[in-house]
Amino acid sequence: MKDEILLGEYILPSGSSHFRDLMPSIDDLLKKVDLRPQKLDGLTIALGPGSFTGIRIGLAVAKGLSQCLDIPIIGVPTLIAMANQLPYSDKDICPLVTSRKGEVFTALFRWSSDGHLSRLKEDTCLRISDLSSITGNNTIFIGNDLPNQGPILKQGGKKLAPANLWNLKASSVGTIGLERLKKGHSDSLSELVPIYLREADIRLPKKVS
Repeated sequence: MKDEILLGEYILPSGSSHFRDLMPSIDDLLKKVDLRPQKLDGLTIALGPGSFTGIRIGLAVAKGLSQCLDIPIIGVPTLIAMANQLPYSDKDICPLVTSRKGEVFTALFRWSSDGHLSRLKEDTCLRISDLSSITGNNTIFIGNDLPNQGPILKQGGKKLAPANLWNLKASSVGTIGLERLKKGHSDSLSELVPIYLREADIRLPKKVS
């Protein structure tokens, strides 16, 4: 982004291979917008909740670039950035990020009349079928997995954001980070940590008999 204008944005397909494509994609994007890394004034990165591996890799890359280029870094909570993609909604906004075992990471937000996004519910993890426990009838949902989350929400009579707005956009993370950078704010590399909400489910490989 330059002067609040989006110069370019990549959306990589989900799956393990997109980690391998991350650095080549960053390099290609910078070349396509004719921008050298040394010309960057700051970086923003989504902190989660979400994929444990994805958050760790993304944050590690962003921290490495920030330190190497000696530029400020801003961490943005994923659910806030996702809610930010519906800036003119008159409904409460419930963003969803797939967890596991039929659960989602979620929260609840609302835009004020002066254009400020306020939090109504803290980040939490619950079953998608239990979303009614934190939402009301005047709620719109946006998530990161429309094929799987959408049918369940529609079956419950929920209002969904347009399909093209689903999945977190880098531009939404960048917009929030840019506002903080313009105010002279930044995060400490040593204190910037992922938002997980739950413990990692690490298991030993199964023994082959």
